[in-house]
Amino acid sequence: MEMEKIKCPGCGHEINMEIHEFVDVETDPEYKERIMNGSLFLVRCPECGEETLAEYPVMYMDPSKKLTVYMAPGHDDSLLTQLNSLEMPEAEVDTEAVLRVVESGEELLEKILIFDGGRDDRVLELYKAIIVENIRDEWPQIRREDILYFLDEDEDYFIIWNFENLAGEQMTVNIDDELYDQLKEDYLPALSLPAGKYAEVNQAWLDERINVEP
Repeated sequence: MEMEKIKCPGCGHEINMEIHEFVDVETDPEYKERIMNGSLFLVRCPECGEETLAEYPVMYMDPSKKLTVYMAPGHDDSLLTQLNSLEMPEAEVDTEAVLRVVESGEELLEKILIFDGGRDDRVLELYKAIIVENIRDEWPQIRREDILYFLDEDEDYFIIWNFENLAGEQMTVNIDDELYDQLKEDYLPALSLPAGKYAEVNQAWLDERINVEP
């Protein structure tokens, strides 16, 4: 843990904020809860009481799921090249490890929920594209980034949020396990990733590999 000074956007007071560059939730499970409830990147000004979202680069590690997610707000295209520049001997590469890059706390939370739910984020990105095409006639402004995976205990589904046509309400879409399994069987080979390499699996990544437009 390190300390960094930031200025309160409300009153300009200088705030000392804790910075956690590496988070291992197997060793320190409380940090996972703080990411889930949004408090890890939230800082309160002691002067005026205003709360500010201050996201910073953090490496999230969950060894029990062999999951590592690097959250890097505002990163450029060179980040993946840098992360993947280290060549490891083939015998040392864990072929089951999941290495991802995201840009925001919201995306980090979604990745955590996806792998907690035993899902594959590559398949779910394709599933989002199908949802958009199925409801676009009724809601032409819908975008794939408006769809967020959510896990509630043993039940998982998609939430369509931040969508103007829904007048601030949330719409949920249940996940059809049969469709999910079919997508996984049919498309996962085309969405394969090199073992031991980071990837930023999102809609742009999907579009580079599969034509999802009608």
